[in-house]
Amino acid sequence: MISYPHPFSCPSPAPMNNRCRGFTLIELLAVIGIISLLISILLPALLFARESAREVVCRNNLRQLVTACLLYANDHHTFLPPAHIDFLTKNLHRWHGIRDTVAEAFESSVDSPLSRYLPDKRIRACPSFTPAEVSSAFEKNCGGYGYNSAYLGSRSGVQPWASMSLSAPVFDKEVMNVPARLSQVRHPAETIAFADTAIANPDLIEYSFVEPPLSVWGGSLSPSIHFRHRGNALVAWLDGHVSAEKCEWTEPVNVYGASNGRMKLGWFGPKDNRLFDRE
Repeated sequence: MISYPHPFSCPSPAPMNNRCRGFTLIELLAVIGIISLLISILLPALLFARESAREVVCRNNLRQLVTACLLYANDHHTFLPPAHIDFLTKNLHRWHGIRDTVAEAFESSVDSPLSRYLPDKRIRACPSFTPAEVSSAFEKNCGGYGYNSAYLGSRSGVQPWASMSLSAPVFDKEVMNVPARLSQVRHPAETIAFADTAIANPDLIEYSFVEPPLSVWGGSLSPSIHFRHRGNALVAWLDGHVSAEKCEWTEPVNVYGASNGRMKLGWFGPKDNRLFDRE
């Protein structure tokens, strides 16, 4: 008699090894090596992409600052915004904000020249700049950009004033509080309006002004252009265009004894004030 297997019967499973096989040490090291290699390849690209995005934001900020300047001039008989008001006698007012005492940080206010023309106070903050924490107020909370105060925001860089002996109140009234008219700037596309700025004292801190190379009283000034974007500084010119500039030269130390080169502070272009001058 022929016997047939039961239709619901299944073959017996093969005996299983009760021990699960894991990674060997060599395999684990190989996996770690591959992951490390991938990180070393991808991380620079990610950092490059992140900094590129920050530069785009910074460029946009600088363009909006120049636009705000031109809007101000349109509303004030072609006068550009003052860089400061009563700088020598009170020192409480900047182009970007005000403070109640010299011991306080600056705050955005409708009483400051440009604040009412800026849609967001964060425009003044460069995303690639984190200033050091300091106890002194100095220029604290001014943001990451400096304004051409010597020639556009005042008359302090204009040569005739350097030889005059004026009291502080008179100097404020006649020089520091008087910005340029647009008609006095012959070449807006070749005149710096704003730039990435900082100052070292001794660490990098905020600074409200972009300083020219030479003082009208003779000698050089401490550089405040900060080449923070992969060795470049973003510069906004008075016609509204923004360029990336590489540091070409600097002074060894600044007025506070800090190393300008180590802090990426310096200048580009000629070793005179022609990129800042109004005429």
